[in-house]
Amino acid sequence: MSFCTDVVHHLATLNMSLQGKNKFKNNLVQDIFSFQNKLKLFQRDLRTNNLNHFPYLKKIEDYLVGIATKLNCEDYVQKLECLPTHFEDRFKNLKLLKPSIAFLENPFVINVIENGCPILKSISMDTATLEIELLELLEDEGLKQFKYSCHSLLEFWKHVPVIKYPKITLCAQKLISIFGTIYSCESLYSTMKMIKSKHRSTLTDDHLTELLRTALTT
Repeated sequence: MSFCTDVVHHLATLNMSLQGKNKFKNNLVQDIFSFQNKLKLFQRDLRTNNLNHFPYLKKIEDYLVGIATKLNCEDYVQKLECLPTHFEDRFKNLKLLKPSIAFLENPFVINVIENGCPILKSISMDTATLEIELLELLEDEGLKQFKYSCHSLLEFWKHVPVIKYPKITLCAQKLISIFGTIYSCESLYSTMKMIKSKHRSTLTDDHLTELLRTALTT
């Protein structure tokens, strides 16, 4: 039970990090991949009976030490092994997005000559135009200086001129909107469920619309 409590706590922390406004796809990818690496760390520690990341299990170990009994962590290692596999299967498509996310976070570190276009064809089929625009963007000193002085990913892409870089800005907009759209939909249904409860069954559609607009725009 203590082991499960620790694991659920780590999963709950991950779940909370994926929620909220202004969370973009790059944040999602970073959180997911870093958690997968954390699972590897947890497995390594359990194999050596290091329970730094399992506080509840550590209490059990301390108790067993008091009665001259040693905690066997091998069972917990085996139980934890299935979790990385589930994450790999569930988020395998995110790996394909990593080059696109790297472009979104900082297009000035992209090496077009050696690595080609970082954008998936499912986002844009016009690879040739994207490569040309990226090469032009890489030499745009004004935008480069602004990028390194700007602390907001969204603010940077707002300053990239659409007329000069139409394909690049369109790809950035698509990548930014992926997670924001999902969160907005979830927020809408959660808010609607709270507003239109069994105690307010006579609520009209017009009233519901106004209440939702107020709740989701504040």
